[in-house]
Amino acid sequence: MFHCNSIGSFQDFFLRVVVLSCFVYPILAALAFALHPNLFCMSISHSVETRISEFHHNRFMHFGHFLLVVAVPFLMLAGIHFAALLYEKAPLLAGLGFFLVIFGCFILILDKSALCFVPSALDTLSEDEFSGCFPGIRAIFSYRGYLKVLQFLPVLPLGFILIGIGLVVKQPIPLSQGIPILVGAVLMMNPDIDLLSMLGSVSIGIGFIPYAVSIASGN
Repeated sequence: MFHCNSIGSFQDFFLRVVVLSCFVYPILAALAFALHPNLFCMSISHSVETRISEFHHNRFMHFGHFLLVVAVPFLMLAGIHFAALLYEKAPLLAGLGFFLVIFGCFILILDKSALCFVPSALDTLSEDEFSGCFPGIRAIFSYRGYLKVLQFLPVLPLGFILIGIGLVVKQPIPLSQGIPILVGAVLMMNPDIDLLSMLGSVSIGIGFIPYAVSIASGN
């Protein structure tokens, strides 16, 4: 059996972790997207050849992907918190948003593991060895086999859009925080355009960080 003071202690601990998550996620995510090459390119065409030219011998891009994977648990915790915050006033939006955020975070980790960590390993090969891997690389970036599940990645920003709509309509937090979270989630719902994703991360931070400050200060 849990004692009341144990539950209270856990709630205090979880709030501290939420505060940390609201600071850490937008900073790591914005930096991760900023490290992508051709940041200001708005093209929605992403051929295998283009992807290879972007990641091959690009340590900054590989490091950015690593930062994004590190950021995912913080994003998941923030999503859980805001869904719980919204649940009493909008249970349907909160519940659906919660499910999509959790599922989407797992898909994001799978996406970066398959499409980023694996290519970073291939990047350590000699040019001749790397050239021999082209059929495998093409299969990876064509979402062959079970990689088809990665096409469900848009459910992550969709989950935050639903939560953001609830935050704006029901206002469990000030609009000055809810609106940037919603705008950021909408910007993240893009066809793999890194500049929009970076701006979305910044917008989410504009909502997350003041909220974290208010919680940390006890307001």
